Amino acid sequence: MAIDNLTDALIFDMDGTLWDAVETYATIWNMAFEEIGSTTRIGRNELLAYMGTPIDKILAHFVPEGYAQSFIEAINRLEVSELPRRGGTLYPGVTDGIAKLAQYYKLFVLSNCDERELPIFVRYAGITPYITDVLSYGDTRLQKAENMQLLSQRHNLHHPIYVGDTDGDSRESRRADIPFVWVSYGFGKTDDYDLRFDSFDALARHFISLKTNNTL
Repeated sequence: MAIDNLTDALIFDMDGTLWDAVETYATIWNMAFEEIGSTTRIGRNELLAYMGTPIDKILAHFVPEGYAQSFIEAINRLEVSELPRRGGTLYPGVTDGIAKLAQYYKLFVLSNCDERELPIFVRYAGITPYITDVLSYGDTRLQKAENMQLLSQRHNLHHPIYVGDTDGDSRESRRADIPFVWVSYGFGKTDDYDLRFDSFDALARHFISLKTNNTL
């Protein structure tokens, strides 16, 4: 699909695209397991394999049968207290790049997380003034493709693109019929993308150049 100066919006995945908070997620999950009396523990690599997967599918894999509701309640409470405090590691160039891109594009964050995480992330990253809207699986119970279409309808987007790090992100972009930009520094791999960038700085420079006609 063509990506050119008609692009009017950049829709970003969160985990593996804008930050890495897997260690914090694992800590929160283990605190929740302990609260419900479960001996289950999860490490970074185990959770990393499920990044980008809707939360209900992750729960079905890891949470002991009969404990789902109490585990969700513990997670909900712990995320509010622990995620803003512990945070994650923003990828180099994200904060500055988002501020610069917002001069030329509407910017969004769309993820398969629950409804609390995206607002916490935006505040933690210090990018609240630059983000037009956020939308998650937890908000709508819809997959990414449907949420991309919903954002497009809600904000009258004509030429949006999705930026993500996994093959799942690529598939959902194709289903939504919008171009996909792959960031290779993230968690996943894919061979199906319209543009690839190895750093957020390179991505920001490219998309700014489309609007300013500056040579990279």
